[in-house]
Amino acid sequence: MKDAARNRDSIIDNSCEALGAIGLAGLTISVVAERAGVSTALVHYHFDTKAKLLVATAERVASRRHARRAQALKSAVGLDAIDALWSAVEQNVSEGVERAYVELALHGRGDAGAAEAMTRQRVTHRTTMIARLPALLRELGASAASASDELAAALDAELDGLSLALLAGEEAATVRTAYDAFWLSLLAAGQTRRR
Repeated sequence: MKDAARNRDSIIDNSCEALGAIGLAGLTISVVAERAGVSTALVHYHFDTKAKLLVATAERVASRRHARRAQALKSAVGLDAIDALWSAVEQNVSEGVERAYVELALHGRGDAGAAEAMTRQRVTHRTTMIARLPALLRELGASAASASDELAAALDAELDGLSLALLAGEEAATVRTAYDAFWLSLLAAGQTRRR
């Protein structure tokens, strides 16, 4: 039983890594099996079809992506939290997690199972951000200029855009400047509101 669970996890992990490295167009059951060191029959045994494997992959990729972002926000305070969140974005890009996420998000437009798996993870992450952002702004000497759910949505959109810029080859320093400008605008809005 433990071997079966380990094999299943290994297959999903290798599917995530392959997706981040070669993209969805190059991802096949054979590629995943070879990377996992198992037969294609074993991949089919656990997932039956590539579509089912992609749903499990979507769940894992989204979970890793959002967990790293959430941990960054939870693990530090003030400016250190902002820096930790930036590091999480850079790490997700360098490890292929962001590429895999984008590939699966696009795939999810035609695959309800993959889309649902990713949406569940996004909702969990958004809830974490909604809870953390007001305290983070207070730590930085500002208040929330908008409702927490709106701030969380704005931060999510900003992080997604910055990740795409990094994936497109934009220099990290330039993207970091945009990230810092986003936070400065949030802080300025929060300072204005406090007066």
